[in-house]
Amino acid sequence: MASEIPRAYRDVRLLFATRIIRMAGYGALAVILGVYLAQLGFSEKQIGLLLTLTLVGDTVISLWLTVVADRVGRRKVLMMGAGLMVLAGVVFVLSRNWVVLLVAATVGVISPSGKEVGPFLSIEQAALSHIVSGERRTTFFAWYNLVGSMAAAIGALAGGVLVDGLRRMGMGPLGSFKIVLGGYAVSGVVL
Repeated sequence: MASEIPRAYRDVRLLFATRIIRMAGYGALAVILGVYLAQLGFSEKQIGLLLTLTLVGDTVISLWLTVVADRVGRRKVLMMGAGLMVLAGVVFVLSRNWVVLLVAATVGVISPSGKEVGPFLSIEQAALSHIVSGERRTTFFAWYNLVGSMAAAIGALAGGVLVDGLRRMGMGPLGSFKIVLGGYAVSGVVL
């Protein structure tokens, strides 16, 4: 793939790198999120509502950010989305209050499914279509989707292995889940 991307495509490499980082974070988060909320003592109904409103909030925020992306600037909107990832991750580490977590999950960028959420996908695809020539676009989109799926799978594996390893070393479930959530927040900082 590296030979497929000439030097002139620096932005393409950046878009691929950010997708890999983000999807790995989503994958790791998806493995622990429901169990983490249960460990905090929330009922199945509360967890279901929180996860549902997370998806609704991501949809609304994504729609709004993608509408303003070209006016504000795609890079700024992507950075705002990364900031929302950081905010949501930090709140999930620090708070045990269901209402606070609900607001953070609804406004922040949290992926309960390990799939793409937030403004990133549509903005990055629009950017790729402007950078890559028409005859090579399908190839780049195929690679973009493949590396994203692989990163999510690797992130899910890494999150599960990390929690398991920390538990074997004597850390409790909440502590090990918070490490993964902290890693999710850090991935937003890297983005």
